[in-house]
Amino acid sequence: MRTRKVEIFAFILPGLLFLIIFSLYPTLFTWYTSFRDFSIFSNNFNGLRNYFELFKDNVFYISLKNSLLYVIFAVGFEFIIGMLIALLFNQNFKGKSIALIFIMLPMIIPPVVSALSFYMMYDPTLGLMNYILKNLFHISGFSWLTDPKTAIWAVVLIDIWQWTPFVSLVLLAGLQYLPKETLEAARIDGANSIQIFFSITIKLMRKIIMIALLFRTVEAFKAFESIFITTKGGPGYNTRTLNIYAYIKGFEFMKFGEAATLAILMLFVSSFLISIFRKFFSKEEIK
Repeated sequence: MRTRKVEIFAFILPGLLFLIIFSLYPTLFTWYTSFRDFSIFSNNFNGLRNYFELFKDNVFYISLKNSLLYVIFAVGFEFIIGMLIALLFNQNFKGKSIALIFIMLPMIIPPVVSALSFYMMYDPTLGLMNYILKNLFHISGFSWLTDPKTAIWAVVLIDIWQWTPFVSLVLLAGLQYLPKETLEAARIDGANSIQIFFSITIKLMRKIIMIALLFRTVEAFKAFESIFITTKGGPGYNTRTLNIYAYIKGFEFMKFGEAATLAILMLFVSSFLISIFRKFFSKEEIK
């Protein structure tokens, strides 16, 4: 019996060590750093001063607003478009397998490569986006990444393009496991496709939807590469999210204590968003 326990522990140990070294330790060290004046010049305990300073910082609130805007619009459109794609691929048609491969391609491309590709496409003079607008729609082009009116939507579009395939894949898996008898019974009772979708499909898929939305909300909140490569948080503060602001605090101003404080506050905000999702979907389940 003891030998069996040792064997089980031996199998668990590598994964446990990985979590401790690469997850638990960095998290605890970030907490520790957030209570200190931690920089290349000093490392003194300053209590909650970093938190108080951050709450008085207007750029923090701008970054928080940008982060929430990014998450709401990116995840919202990913869910809507992803659901439409999932409903389409839930049907049988010729070339379905090949089309599905092409739909999934953006998800396979590394985020850095996607960001660089869009950076070139957004070029005001030689970019593909303005070329399409001018030649197909006869609309004068935009300065996508340098115009305060378009910059945030330009980076949101990158996220939508890259991660909608993930959402559609998760939702498609949920659609394929719906009980066919329930849907057929609704059709026999006279319900149309729209009624079936909102009254039955959505309710039966609520857990799958919650998983997709939770995962994408957390990941969108942590988005970094697409924003940093294309705008670096500009123009001005228009695309400066909490993640970008933490990077600037830590690696440009060398204020690692304040950067750690931003990371901890991001943890609280993302936890709050997750709790909202959980409460909403648990209420739906009770109904």
